[in-house]
Amino acid sequence: MSSLWYIKNIIYLEEANSYLSLLNWTIVDFCGKIKVGDKVIEGNRIMLISMGEMEDEFKEKENLELIKSAGGFVVSKGFQNSRMINPKTYFGKGKLDYFKNIADELEVDTIVIGEEISPSQLSNLVSFFDRQVVDRNMLILELFRQRAKTSFGKLQVELANKEYMYPRLAGANKNMDRQSGVQGMRGAGEQKLELDRRRLRASIDSLKEELRKQRQVEETKAKRRKDSIVPIVSLIGYSNTGKSTIMNKILEYSNKSEGAVYADDRLFATLDTSARLVNLPHGGKFILTDTVGLISNLPHQLIEAFSSTLEEIKDADLLIHVMDASSDNLIVEKETTNNLIEELSIGEKRILNVFNKVDKAHYLGEVPDESLIISAFKDEDIYKLLTKIEELLYGKVELIEKFFLYSDYGGLDNFIEDNHVVSVIHEEEGTRVRAYVYEK
Repeated sequence: MSSLWYIKNIIYLEEANSYLSLLNWTIVDFCGKIKVGDKVIEGNRIMLISMGEMEDEFKEKENLELIKSAGGFVVSKGFQNSRMINPKTYFGKGKLDYFKNIADELEVDTIVIGEEISPSQLSNLVSFFDRQVVDRNMLILELFRQRAKTSFGKLQVELANKEYMYPRLAGANKNMDRQSGVQGMRGAGEQKLELDRRRLRASIDSLKEELRKQRQVEETKAKRRKDSIVPIVSLIGYSNTGKSTIMNKILEYSNKSEGAVYADDRLFATLDTSARLVNLPHGGKFILTDTVGLISNLPHQLIEAFSSTLEEIKDADLLIHVMDASSDNLIVEKETTNNLIEELSIGEKRILNVFNKVDKAHYLGEVPDESLIISAFKDEDIYKLLTKIEELLYGKVELIEKFFLYSDYGGLDNFIEDNHVVSVIHEEEGTRVRAYVYEK
C-alpha cells in the first residue's frame, strides 16, 4: 500500500512509525496492470478532475502528459466550471458526488487534482473518495523523484519533497479534534505531531547542508567550464521538446555517441544537467549542456531546489531555445521559457530559437528571423544547426590556402594547430596548406 493511500493517516500520524513513512515518502504508487480489451496496460487507473471558469485545453493536456509520464492511465476526466472554491473540499458537494460515482463505477485507483490544493482539502478529499488523492504539485514531485539519477539530483528532489510535506504536517492540528487532550494540555496525537515536525525540520536542515556541500562541488565544475577557453552552449526550453534528442544527434555527428544522454518522449525524461565536448564541422569546439526541462507553474520548492542547475544557464555563451513546432500550445510553451530567461536576468545573452519536430508539424505560422526550423532526426538539419552555432560562436568560416617556407616551421605549426586543415602538400621550398579559417 502506498504511504499516501490514506493521506489523512500521515497527517494524523496514527500509523506505526509514521516518521519513517515521511522519510520514505512516495507520493504516487503508479503500479499494477490494466486490461483494456485484449491489451494489458501497465499503470494506475487515474481519474483527472479540475476546476476553473472555463476548461483550459493546454492545462489539461499538460496534466495528462504528467500522468502518462509517471506511468498512470487515465480512465476518466472531470471538470467543474466555477471560480468558487470550497475551502473544505475544493469542489462543490454536488460535483463531488458525481465524481465519486464515476470513480466507484470505473474502479479508479487514484484521483488526480489538476491544480494545487491545500493540505486540509487534500485530507478531506481522501476521506470522501476513500482512495488515493494527489494534486498537481505532488504529481510533478513524484515525476522528478522517478527521474533523478545523480546523487545531486536526488538530493534536490528529496529536499523539495520534504519541504512540500512540511506545511501539510504543520497544518495537521486543525484536523485533530478526536485526539486532543484536556483543554490547555496537549493530547498524545498533538505531542507526536510536534515530535515528527521537529524531526522532519531537522531532516530538511540536514539535507540543505548536504546540498550546500554538493553545490560547491557542482559550482567548481561549472567554474572550470566557464574559465575554459572553450565556449559553452546551453539547451533550454519546455519539457519534451527534444532537447536531449538534439544533444544526442549532435554528439553522434561529432563522433561522440558514447556520451549520449537519456532521451524519451515524456515530460522530464532527464533532470540532471549533462555537459559534453562537441567538435564543430570546421575545427572549433564547444561545451554543450542540456538543462532540466520546464513546465508551467512548477512548484516553487522545485524551482528553489534546482536553482543552481538553472543558474548554470547564466554561464553560457549561447542559449539554444528548443521549441516543439508540432505542439498546439507552442506560444504558451515559448512564453514559459521566456519568463525564466527574464527571471534569471539573462535576456541580453545570445539566443538561437530552434523549432524542432517540424516533421510532425501541420502548420507553424510566422517564425522570427534568425530562427532555425529542424527535425532532430535529419542529419542535414543537425549539420545546419551546428554550422549556425559555429557562426554565432566563431564567426563565418572560409577555405584559404597558405604557403610556409621550411624555415617558418613555427608559423606552420601554429596555423595547423589553430585551424581545421583540409590538406598539407610538401613542395620544394616549403609547405602548402589548405584550411578552414574563422573570421573572428
